[in-house]
Amino acid sequence: MNDEDAIVKYARICYGRDDTDNKEGLLKTLMRNGHTSVFEHSVFTFKITCPIFTARQWMRHRIGSFTEKSLRYTTESEFYTPKFSTTEKMELYKSYMRLVETTYKLFLESETKENARSLLPLGMMTQFYWTVNARSLMNFLKLRLDKHAQKEIRDLANIVLDKFRECMPIICRLFEEELSN
Repeated sequence: MNDEDAIVKYARICYGRDDTDNKEGLLKTLMRNGHTSVFEHSVFTFKITCPIFTARQWMRHRIGSFTEKSLRYTTESEFYTPKFSTTEKMELYKSYMRLVETTYKLFLESETKENARSLLPLGMMTQFYWTVNARSLMNFLKLRLDKHAQKEIRDLANIVLDKFRECMPIICRLFEEELSN
């Protein structure tokens, strides 16, 4: 919702003018000077599928709205499989996840979903919708594209960056230039 032209229009109210000449120059000035409140008028919604441990990192970014799949109403159990250093560790992990899944299904037969789900590990996959404004999106990307961020969230942040680049090419390019400085 609201493209780069709309952002320029909203920024122009500050100057009492409604012209949109030199869109890129204005956007660059806004970004460079930290006048980013106008970016809050642009909103994105993403559907994310990731391990629960990644979702919990993501949801630390509270400037956004989240709607997550509820294990109270669903009984799906798909597990994330990371890369391990040895085949033996990979097999042990897969064996453990099969045990968790079998135990979870057994508990679902005689226990409430609320109690059964307490067995599930952070490596289980989840899905959620995330609605965020462009300013908060850039903050998320700045933090989660950092080399110190966990690989799983960094990989997803790169996908979000691609979508941002597609929807707002000028703003995204300016944002990336700011990141590299």
